[in-house]
Amino acid sequence: MPNDTNPTSNLCVLSGSFEYKLDSQNRVAVPSEWRKQSPTGCFVLIPGRDQTLQLYTKEVYNERIGARLNALSPSNPADLKKLRQIGARTFNLQCDKQGRIQIPPILMEFAQLKDSVAFIASGNFGQIMDGTRWKAEFEAFNETGDSFLDVLD
Repeated sequence: MPNDTNPTSNLCVLSGSFEYKLDSQNRVAVPSEWRKQSPTGCFVLIPGRDQTLQLYTKEVYNERIGARLNALSPSNPADLKKLRQIGARTFNLQCDKQGRIQIPPILMEFAQLKDSVAFIASGNFGQIMDGTRWKAEFEAFNETGDSFLDVLD
């Protein structure tokens, strides 16, 4: 049963993980299943924790992140600094006809992306990280058990 008090309750849920190669212009295809969640092909890309990038549909970004940013006060020096830092690293991206986005250089460097890029579903947003690093993390986690299933309890 949907929770009507939760503004993100009716938003998309992404699934799966995908690995693609970057082209020479730092373009990479967004998984087609994910593109269906954004009929306009517009996404917002921001830095995430652990050298990852976070990919949101515009709607989810506005609900989850935009609301938090709007709560910060531009008259508060600490809040203003946070707004500058996030704003400088937030990019509105439009998929091209082949369903690709171009990852800006500042985010390429932040996430240390090389030639292979992994898209990992994380609820209503996607994480992007270096494909080799994702493979190693995934394999290492498989050796430690199924503790990720605790979220379902």
